[in-house]
Amino acid sequence: MRQLRRLLLTLCASLLVSLPLVAVAGPNTAITGGTVTTIPIATGVTTDTTSAVVDVPNGRKTFFGQVECTAGACTQTQAIYGTNYPTAVKGVLICTITLSATSTDYDACPVVTAAFPRYYVITTSTAGTNATGAIYVSY
Repeated sequence: MRQLRRLLLTLCASLLVSLPLVAVAGPNTAITGGTVTTIPIATGVTTDTTSAVVDVPNGRKTFFGQVECTAGACTQTQAIYGTNYPTAVKGVLICTITLSATSTDYDACPVVTAAFPRYYVITTSTAGTNATGAIYVSY
């Protein structure tokens, strides 16, 4: 019985050594060292406004917003829309980021898988001393 067990262990060890290694990772982990590209949708936003549209490739993407101010509290709400049109019209609301801070605040939307060719942002509730917002997309 011991000899049979020893033989099985030897065979299993031989098989494990001869198998190729396979990396296992979660859905948000890059195995091959892929590149993440980050582009601005709007920067230097100091008033309530609608940005121009930005072309974004299909696939998973993350929207990241921030607001900074020089004194006191500042706020800004950033609503991100996806559209099939070449201008900021007839968009579908993808995510809303609400920012509020005494100097800097930032937040991100959950990962977006919507397949729109273009995105834009509408900023509202911009307030505070020198409040300046920005929104980026990473894919």
